[in-house]
Amino acid sequence: MKKKFTGFILSFCLLCMGLLAGCSLVGRDYDRYYNQVVAKIENKESNKTLNITKRELISGYQSYGYTYEQYYGYTRQEAIDYTLELLTNRKITILTAEEEFGVDKTGKGLSELEKTYLYQQVVDSVNSNLEAYYDEIVGTQDEEETDSITFEGYTKNASLKENQDGTYSIERLNVEEELLGDFHPSINRDFTNSEDRKEIYDNLRDYVLNSNDDYKKAFNTYLDNLKASEYGLNLSTDAPSVFDREFERLYDVAYENYLIEKYSYSNKNLDSLSAITPAQIVNLYTSKVRASYAQYNLENDSNYDSDVQESLNDVYYFKQDDASTKFFTVANVLFMFTDAQKAEYDAIVAKMEADEGGYYQAQYKQDLDRLYSQITPVLRQYNETTGTYDEIDSPANLTVDRAYNNMVLELQSAQASGNNNVVGDTINEFIYTYGEDTGMFNAESNYVVGIDAEGNGVSSFVDSFEEAAIELYNNGNAKIGDISGLVRSEYGIHVLFYTGACENLFDGITSSFALSEEAIVTLYNTRVNILVDETYFDVLYDEIYQDNYTYFENANMNFLREDYNITTYSGRYSDLL
Repeated sequence: MKKKFTGFILSFCLLCMGLLAGCSLVGRDYDRYYNQVVAKIENKESNKTLNITKRELISGYQSYGYTYEQYYGYTRQEAIDYTLELLTNRKITILTAEEEFGVDKTGKGLSELEKTYLYQQVVDSVNSNLEAYYDEIVGTQDEEETDSITFEGYTKNASLKENQDGTYSIERLNVEEELLGDFHPSINRDFTNSEDRKEIYDNLRDYVLNSNDDYKKAFNTYLDNLKASEYGLNLSTDAPSVFDREFERLYDVAYENYLIEKYSYSNKNLDSLSAITPAQIVNLYTSKVRASYAQYNLENDSNYDSDVQESLNDVYYFKQDDASTKFFTVANVLFMFTDAQKAEYDAIVAKMEADEGGYYQAQYKQDLDRLYSQITPVLRQYNETTGTYDEIDSPANLTVDRAYNNMVLELQSAQASGNNNVVGDTINEFIYTYGEDTGMFNAESNYVVGIDAEGNGVSSFVDSFEEAAIELYNNGNAKIGDISGLVRSEYGIHVLFYTGACENLFDGITSSFALSEEAIVTLYNTRVNILVDETYFDVLYDEIYQDNYTYFENANMNFLREDYNITTYSGRYSDLL
């Protein structure tokens, strides 16, 4: 299905990523060819003008515009025209932001904090580019595994308030007054200050000179590529001059990106965008339930079972008739085999399956018992400073059995609280403390298992996992937080936790389903995934807010464009077609 992005701020950000990475435009000539103006944007009132060059258009197309042609069915003409439209919108947004905030790239109107931030952006970009060249030279590869795991969680954007008259209203949260609130430099810097600017190259040169030969090669490769990108422009080619122009380019991109982000940030804080009512939340939920009801009940969509398993959070109605599959969710803590243990497991299984004689069932079981008993749990501890769960040395006496007993005791205490959210938080802590199933980290939903009308399991999991989950479900009599025993599989040892049935939030759902405003309380208190404090209210609020902002930004862009004369010179880029 063809999909067209309408959010111009997002498109700008994607374009900027390519611009920051650089683009080698080596070929014909060169100064005149690439500096041709393909579009002119002129403010009708101030006559201030910005141009889009052919170089910018090519770079924009290479970094982002080609995706419309490659993935969304655009013709080359359409993809290039849309790239030019995005670049035009970008220029207009920058001009608008400069006027609104009273700034320009010379530093006028920028605070000391903003100047330092932009300076640091240039330094970070240069260092990142140098490291990329270095990694390419030494063949550095990204590590496949990490000893630290981050729990992303969810940051609530709104809260529900009960008024004195018994009605409800919504208050927006997390409105920060300062965009750079987390940026705390130790010393101020200003890229437009010649001494500060010179220091970037001096520090880069000194770092390379005091590093190994591979860093010197990386520096020279970086320099050669910069020269190649300026081929035919008749510019000075000494290293300080070439890098100074690179710094200028990176500063321009950083400045423009920051202005766009600041302009977007100020718009997102408009009260009109967050003026969302409980009735809107309830109505959106109702419409989603009706859509799911029509799809799966009235139209009897045959994809119901697969949709629930593959995209649980997109299903808002669950079938209630006896002939339909009953679904529920489980969380999983996996004590995983090491690579050597997995190889030994495979060898034991292969030996048994070969049935060569002399290797009996009792010996097979004994070998597996020995192997599973050798699994040592991973142990992580939450790091308050970094916000990550970091692996620590496990105590010598920590075994899978001991870890399991610890989880049982903590769960009993959590269940005794009578608060399922407390139970969910406790299970989540187990996942990040012991778990080695990466599919459970920051998952939108837990694992979905079903039982069809004949009592057969419906899932894609290994038999032992599915059987343990169904036993845990206990014909629908399970409670949130019920725990399985130790479940063996080809991956290691699993511990499953029951995290709830897939069922409708409200009774009596029909095609004419409607909710009163009081339903907002249920939506506000019901988590989408019991392990994460994100409720149906949060999901619906965020969707409405994003729709409001998308509508605003598109309407605002159309409004802004009316203040500009936009001239496109299509003949100057016809050769790109």
